[in-house]
Amino acid sequence: MQEKLTIARPYAMAAFGFAEDAGDVAAWSSMLDALASAVSHPDLMPLISHPRISSSQLVELLQDIIGAHLNAQRTNFINTLVDAERLALAPEIAELFERRKAAAEGVADVQVETAFEISEAEQDRIASAVRERVGMACEVTTVVNPELIGGAVIKVGDSVIDISLRGRLRALEQRLL
Repeated sequence: MQEKLTIARPYAMAAFGFAEDAGDVAAWSSMLDALASAVSHPDLMPLISHPRISSSQLVELLQDIIGAHLNAQRTNFINTLVDAERLALAPEIAELFERRKAAAEGVADVQVETAFEISEAEQDRIASAVRERVGMACEVTTVVNPELIGGAVIKVGDSVIDISLRGRLRALEQRLL
């Protein structure tokens, strides 16, 4: 996953630059979300890398699917992704675009992965601690992952703070080997 994000990053940053220059960040966000959904659809995925589907046919198909979200510049962006054989990275590009958008708006996206459901009060404490650390407002989403055993994994942008029992056991294992 990290490799895909690394490859997708320049495209997401370029898209954000285009969107910011044109003053239509919301429209770009909407288009990238629609593109990510289309590309992730099981019926379209096989066509993306099919040798008998030309680049122009693929772009035409995408125009039919998400045409309401397109203008000349956004269509050109999709052409670039298709020509560079990076269309499959649309979900990662959309994710990175949203991160950049949130950062520009002064909001940090915080994902908290825990072994058990956490209360609103605990979410507020985490948001407060992260807000003090990064100096911006936080939007917290939680995910329950029983494999963590206990503790939490907190992701803020590209930073990961692993205070889970599973993470500590892995660290101990590495020290013992």
